[in-house]
Amino acid sequence: MTTAPNQPAGEPTGAPASARPMSVTNAVRVLLALVVVTGLAALLVWLRQDEVIRTWAEGNIAARKLLLEGGVQAVKGSPIAPSFVPLAIVFFAVFALLVLVLIAFFVEGHEWARLSLAATAVFGILAATVVVRLGLPALFAVLSIVAILLCLLLLFLLWHKDTNRYFRSF
Repeated sequence: MTTAPNQPAGEPTGAPASARPMSVTNAVRVLLALVVVTGLAALLVWLRQDEVIRTWAEGNIAARKLLLEGGVQAVKGSPIAPSFVPLAIVFFAVFALLVLVLIAFFVEGHEWARLSLAATAVFGILAATVVVRLGLPALFAVLSIVAILLCLLLLFLLWHKDTNRYFRSF
């Protein structure tokens, strides 16, 4: 914690928490909701891994042949099948930690954190759109649409006039 030259020790620099506009507070809430949605998606990959593998195999020429000959178990047992569950867990952990770190800097008025969160939201929209287009089970599509809506709301809140005013105050 740093203090300004004429500021008593122990008091942080920057705007006090009460001066944060609702747009900043709501952006943090949306970010936390995105972390929850991402966690639910990772859990869903684990619970519905056979459906995920089947959908992947139907779009892969070599895996499709295995799927037709031996079903999902044949695809799961082959070396060509990706390990979707560990991938989903690692993605969730990295995303959650990244967002939590960026939130800490965002609420303190660091412009680079706001830009990073905006880039994360744009990437989230693109990634969720891909998931919708993959033809995964309906629950994945619903979570992806929720993620897209949350990312759009986040972008709105990140560049809201009150958020802009808050960032200019630093």
